[in-house]
This record gives sequence, C-alpha cells and structure tokens, in this order.
Amino acid sequence: MVVEKGKGPSSHDIVASLRRILQMRRIGHCGTLDPLASGVLVVCLGRYTRLNRWLSETDKVYEATISLGATSITGDSQGPILQESGYSIPDTSEIIDKLQGFSGEIDQVPHAYSAVKVAGVRSYKRARRGEEVVLKARRIQIYNIELVTYDFPQLLLRVHCSSGTYIRSLAADLGKSLGTGAYLADLRRLRVGGLGIDMALTLDDIAAKQERGIIEESFAHPRQALSDLAAIELDDVNLGNFTQGRLIQGLPVSVVNENEVCAVFDSVETLYGIGRWQEGALQPFCVLRQ
Repeated sequence: MVVEKGKGPSSHDIVASLRRILQMRRIGHCGTLDPLASGVLVVCLGRYTRLNRWLSETDKVYEATISLGATSITGDSQGPILQESGYSIPDTSEIIDKLQGFSGEIDQVPHAYSAVKVAGVRSYKRARRGEEVVLKARRIQIYNIELVTYDFPQLLLRVHCSSGTYIRSLAADLGKSLGTGAYLADLRRLRVGGLGIDMALTLDDIAAKQERGIIEESFAHPRQALSDLAAIELDDVNLGNFTQGRLIQGLPVSVVNENEVCAVFDSVETLYGIGRWQEGALQPFCVLRQ
C-alpha cells in the first residue's frame, strides 16, 4: 500500500494509525520518512512485510527545498539555524554547474542527525545527547539531479537517487560547494521504486475505504511494487516445489543473471515469493504462500 504521509507524524506513527484503522498488527513501512518530510511511504501488510528488504532497497525520487545562506545543526529546518556571512549569492548557472558534481556514483557521509545506527544506537539520538558522532562515507548513486526553481535563498531540486541517499547531507554538501552554507528546508518523496505519489492514499482515504470494505482495491500489485526485480512465472508443478523449498532446475530462463534475485509468480501474476538464480537453478529464498 502507498500512503501519503503528511508533515508532523513519524513513519512509526503512520504504521500505528494503520494498525488501528485496519485492525491488523503485522504492518511495516519500507523506508523511513522524517517527521518533517511528506510524500510516499510504502507500507506492507501481513505476510508481505517479508518483502520489506527488497522494497526498501529500491531507488527513490524526491523534491527537496534547500535554503542557502545558512546552516542547521540538524541539517534541516528543525535547527538551530546559523546564518552565514561573507558569501556571494550564486547565480543559476553556478548552481547548475555545482549540481553536476553530485551526479553519478559519489561517496556521501550520512548526517549526524540521521537514523544510521552507531553501536546499535541511532545516530540522531547520540547527536541529541551531545555525543560526538563520526560516520563513514557510503557509496551512493545519484541518477539525476535537476534544478526546478531558484529564487535566493531557496532552490527546489528533483533528485532521483539510490536507496541510502541522505538528502539533508546532499543539501549541506551543496552549501559547502557553493560557499554559502545550506540546509534542507523541506522534503517530499515522490516515488519509491515503481510506486508513485499518484497511487498514494491519506489515512482518511484508507479509513473510508476500509469502512466501505473496498480497501483491497487500493493495494499496489506486487509486480509493480517489485518492478526492480526480475520476474519468473512458474507452472503448478514448479510452484509446488518452490513452496516446499526445493531447488528448481531446468527452467528455460535466459533473462536472469547469476545470483540475481527474482520475484516468483504463477500464470495469473499471484506472487508466491522471492528466489535466487544460482548455477542455472532457482533457489527459494522467501516463500509467501503455499
């Protein structure tokens, strides 16, 4: 399910509300949005919570409002905000030029106020306690970064990036590159993998559909949700073997690479689980149904 998260509640708060609305305990989200962020929050229900790891690893698209000429201890508008001085206001061409340096594979250090765990404790919790937090750089991918609008001190970016990208770090790094300082003023997630904001429901929408008994009409199809994975269709015999955890050999599949993870469907596109292609055979990895 694709939820339209508003500003204010945490991702955990959204899940708690869904548990009350749907009268279901087994619900989990696939990729946290900070309380101040809005947009797409992908949520899995029941047995499909086991798909979290694959859905969380898909690429993301964000719209980020970045404020120049100041920095923030938290990296976002929660602050405290520290005004910069002695800089030149960059023009549009300079900003576009600097943005090119953030395109492609880059090393990014997560912000100290991120959710990265340090010795089992979230980094932001350590930072709020006044502890010094030193995080290692991570390799990420920025597939596309586009300047949408610019009116100093604010600029709006659309960013298509890999999982694990921290937009508040991107904002701070851009501010350093421009010499103006910067912080993330607003963030909206437009897409997670193949699931976009056009599919999103508010909590009120979900409650209304649940009351009318039509909530299932709004569930995202697993084929679309797992569009980043290769897909394999099995016949009844091989589905039986798959659900029993047996290695499946002799499949005429040429589109799957060695060690590639695959979504396993039947002829009517019912998802049975996740497999891994190894040495010309399909190894069951996550079985969702018998």
